[in-house]
Amino acid sequence: MAFLLLFLMSFFIAEDASVLQVTDMSVYDTFAIGKPMQKGEWNMTPTVKVCSETELSLFRVEKALKYWEKLGYEFAGVHMDSSFNCSKARYGQIVISLPDGTMGNSRLASTRLYTEKQTGHIIQAKIFVYPHFARKARVIEHELGHALGWSHHSQKFHIMHPTWSMGGYDASGTRKR
Repeated sequence: MAFLLLFLMSFFIAEDASVLQVTDMSVYDTFAIGKPMQKGEWNMTPTVKVCSETELSLFRVEKALKYWEKLGYEFAGVHMDSSFNCSKARYGQIVISLPDGTMGNSRLASTRLYTEKQTGHIIQAKIFVYPHFARKARVIEHELGHALGWSHHSQKFHIMHPTWSMGGYDASGTRKR
């Protein structure tokens, strides 16, 4: 019993900076104010095209799509493309490809949305991801969230959290209306 008490006390009186002390926790890390924000919506059912150079399997992408389908979103199918110009998105497509050089090295992945000027509806989306990050849990689910129009949301354990290590599978507030 004394050993357990000493062990627990060591977390509160340790002077080592690598030990997280209770006073180091902030409310911002735990709670986000407000609901997640959706900056655009599709007015059609998008198809998903996966460029083969991403080394993503269709099984992995279908698993990520099912995550969003459980929340009420629809996709018109998914297919693999090994053509030279795979990364070119067409109207009504979400394309998953390798980064085009504009992403930078500090990100796991990035999504670019294209919208109609008059309506603001999403007409195409491009997800850029490196193969070694594409296999990490939640990365494709998170980027598909962006492709569906969702912005980052700083709620700890939320799928749209901007920091991968702080994210999770919580999708509160993102169900399709």
